[in-house]
Amino acid sequence: MMKPGFWGTLLIVLWGLPGCVTETVKSTSVPALKSPILTIPEAELLDLGIVVFDPGIKNTEEDPFTYPELRKAEATFIATKLAEVLTEQGAWGAVRVVPDDGQFSDLSVNGTILKSDGESLSLKVQVTDSRGRLLLDKKYSDTTSKYAYQQNTREKMDPFLTVYRTIANEILASFSRLPVLDRRTIRQVTEMRFAQDFAEEAFREYLHKDEKGQLRIRRLPAENDPMLTRVRELRQRHAIFIDTLQGHYTV
Repeated sequence: MMKPGFWGTLLIVLWGLPGCVTETVKSTSVPALKSPILTIPEAELLDLGIVVFDPGIKNTEEDPFTYPELRKAEATFIATKLAEVLTEQGAWGAVRVVPDDGQFSDLSVNGTILKSDGESLSLKVQVTDSRGRLLLDKKYSDTTSKYAYQQNTREKMDPFLTVYRTIANEILASFSRLPVLDRRTIRQVTEMRFAQDFAEEAFREYLHKDEKGQLRIRRLPAENDPMLTRVRELRQRHAIFIDTLQGHYTV
């Protein structure tokens, strides 16, 4: 009989340079949640979009114990718990769970559940910035014990807190390696991508895609450009709309 897949998800993601890596995590201790040493200036704060994880159920016929609806709920659960820990970290602008990676986030976190049977879990996680540059690409596997499911343990601490704190710490480490100029450029590219989506003709010439398929800034509109002012107002309203959806992901 399969163990509960929804609450049995423990592992960690993301670290180091781009390039897929696999890491097995020991859940015997919970790491401290790291925070920035210095206050991050407003111009460098990045918004994070945690995309609802891919449940990885394309080949469920190979595993009769994989239930699609349960796996889909688990995919939302993982994204939501990660967003909660990243918000607690205090290193970011807005941290939101989003339905897809087309939401104009400064950093997009995408994950796929490779295996989840309540005892063992494997995930693949990638972090990409708005320029299209891959910052992290890693696989993690973990095996938990039956004690993680005991009620008295669950009341004291989330049994998967190790997973989410480790992911958050590794995303922060990746961010810390970004030069200040890159951080500001990422924010500017995000804004111009939104502007192009709103008024393609007016903002078409501000970005271009290089030979690697990554976006670069050609030039920026003046701060007093009325079209830019309008775009920023619309983007703020869009953010409010996305924020109202967060309750939908709460589990």
